[in-house]
Amino acid sequence: MSIVFINFRGGDTQDSAVLVDQKLSRVLGRDRVFRSSTSIDPGVPFDPELVRAASTCAVMLVLIGPHWLTVTGGGLPRLHVPGDWVRLEIELALRNGARVVPVLVGDTRLPEAVDLPPTIAALAGHQYLRLHHRSAEYDLAQILDAVRPLVGSDGSVPPPPPADTTRLATLPVAGRSPDVSLGGADLNGRHYGDSVVYRCSGFCHEPKGQIEFNLGRRFRRFEATVGVLDDAVDAGQTGVFEVFVDGSPRGPHTAGQGAPRVVRLDVTDALRLRLVAYRPGTTAHPMLAGANIAGGRSNRLPELAWGNPTLYV
Repeated sequence: MSIVFINFRGGDTQDSAVLVDQKLSRVLGRDRVFRSSTSIDPGVPFDPELVRAASTCAVMLVLIGPHWLTVTGGGLPRLHVPGDWVRLEIELALRNGARVVPVLVGDTRLPEAVDLPPTIAALAGHQYLRLHHRSAEYDLAQILDAVRPLVGSDGSVPPPPPADTTRLATLPVAGRSPDVSLGGADLNGRHYGDSVVYRCSGFCHEPKGQIEFNLGRRFRRFEATVGVLDDAVDAGQTGVFEVFVDGSPRGPHTAGQGAPRVVRLDVTDALRLRLVAYRPGTTAHPMLAGANIAGGRSNRLPELAWGNPTLYV
């Protein structure tokens, strides 16, 4: 029978593993989900059961939290210690052709290949899912939707479908403004874990926040939710958002706090994608910005985000 194996690190993602286990077990059945804490009967030798399950699973969910790379044992990161079960389980799943899916917990970033043991370095190139406490129900549903087609009802494993979505934040950045960052953003009460955020402190290095990516003619559609951050100091501001596809502008689109907007556009055969966001009236000159601060005047600083910008093939 095809199973989903939940790989997790104690002291890092054990609580998230319980949530994922409960969600999948309710829908797929208890016997189709393997989590070491509940799937091995009392008195049964531990090691052979882990090896068997990791070697025969159809899907392995690798839960990666903020301490996944830093939990130590004997002075070394546990992931690099001989006999580390988290690494061994991933090695077995990769070796036997299972679909291995990183699940990033909270605002954790996907590790780079250089930070991983060579035997599991391929994990850094796998498309990931996210599980955040602010959007847990939505994220758990996304995880279920991703694994359900891979576990056939008759015990068979259907061929892996081609990946059809890519989070823009996972692509290499071709260039960006100093005040633009990648990370989590809250828009209208919803958390977007893989966002592009344009936020200045004191003054803006550039009046417009820009970031650019190389698409390599691989995608057809772009989609993002844009708006003013929920925790913006100036709740009354309006953000302006523009997309440039191979230098050609699309937009502008405007959005305010509590009133985000979904931007969708065709990017078929596009080589480059540039996102631009700004707040009208932002003080552009650093010296003038300093004078405004000294005089207690607002520099109309932007607090804007592109929530989970996504590309579709």
